[in-house]
Amino acid sequence: MIIRLIWWSLKIISICIIVAFIANQEGNSQIVWVGWKMEVPTSILFGSFLLLIIIILWLHNLWKLIINLPTNISKLVKENRQKTGYNALAYGLAASSAGDIESTQKYAAQAQRLLDNKDLTEMLSAHAAHLSGDKNAAFKYFNNLANRSSTKFHGQLGLMRLAIENNDHDEALIRARAANSIQPRNPKLNSLLVMMEAKKENFEEAIEVLQKGRRIGSIEEEKAQNLAAALHTKIGMKKLEENQLSDAEKSFTLALREKTDFIPAVISLSKIFIGKDNQRKALSLLSKVWKIKPHPEIAHTLKLIWKNERASVNIANLINLTEDNANSQARLIIADEAISAGLKGEANDQLSKISTEQHNKTYHQLMSRLADQSNDKTKSNQELEKALEANPSQAWVCSSCGFSYDFWSIKCNNCDNIGSIEWS
Repeated sequence: MIIRLIWWSLKIISICIIVAFIANQEGNSQIVWVGWKMEVPTSILFGSFLLLIIIILWLHNLWKLIINLPTNISKLVKENRQKTGYNALAYGLAASSAGDIESTQKYAAQAQRLLDNKDLTEMLSAHAAHLSGDKNAAFKYFNNLANRSSTKFHGQLGLMRLAIENNDHDEALIRARAANSIQPRNPKLNSLLVMMEAKKENFEEAIEVLQKGRRIGSIEEEKAQNLAAALHTKIGMKKLEENQLSDAEKSFTLALREKTDFIPAVISLSKIFIGKDNQRKALSLLSKVWKIKPHPEIAHTLKLIWKNERASVNIANLINLTEDNANSQARLIIADEAISAGLKGEANDQLSKISTEQHNKTYHQLMSRLADQSNDKTKSNQELEKALEANPSQAWVCSSCGFSYDFWSIKCNNCDNIGSIEWS
């Protein structure tokens, strides 16, 4: 406001100076032209000349305005049309995010009509068609986007989602790979592609994508370790089936580098060592993991190494491996072995070392078996009743959905997650 006031003040001052200058001009000027002679005051002549220039400039500007009027009107209409189109595009994206199907379709149609920008309008139209369930239209739009370099990534993502919804997992994987090749550092796509490769049992490819994901930080390191251990273990198991022992050993070793107490890899690798008559390495591996994460399969594999026919010797060996502050699971396994061997005293001793807060279903079931061996039916029934209300025993459990299994698997059949089944 102040700047405009100063500007107009300068204009008025300039006009006053010019008028004063003209008014102060003295004398007359003579104009002689083809025999005509005219004498006028110099101030009037100068003022008339200046007025003529102003009129010429005004007429010139008026002419330009008239000439450019159609262009300016067209430009104004185009700008308004573009503004309305981009508003429709923004409102359409907001409606799409909110799940408002009707508004998304309305704004998508409006944006497509008003804007000459196929990249943006077809992207919104694709989302509108996808949201409304019109998969044919959505496929057409996403396919158009996938065929243009500027929108290729989003087009491939859209086609991937459509393929997943149609349960065409082969096509979905192809589209996911194509999208990943365009944006290899996209974190969300990277972690999704690991799962997709693993579900198709492309375990080597899954590991390759996983390692890329670790470099760009798309997957938390703890989760990446669990996934890598599971994938390497699954590869090792496939190599075992194909009788490729060296490759299997390498895969199990890689799994244990990721997670030193990964039970499936520990058991499989120790059995390879036993098969190679290298009991020392097998015993070292199993003993170390037994102290970290005791498991019935470890106890069973240790018995293969010891080759003792007497159960009492095997139980004594397990006790020697077990530290005083050992996990309650180790005590439960030893007690189970002792009860099966008829060593009630040893079983009682092991169970008595388990604190009350660690009493679970297995503990009460073992106490019931002990009572049965002593012909104490009353106590046996009481322990079985306690077992019904006790905490669950350790098992292979999916950390994602909580579904439990008797054996380890790389995929949870309940929630379809990969690498989520853990001994817990």
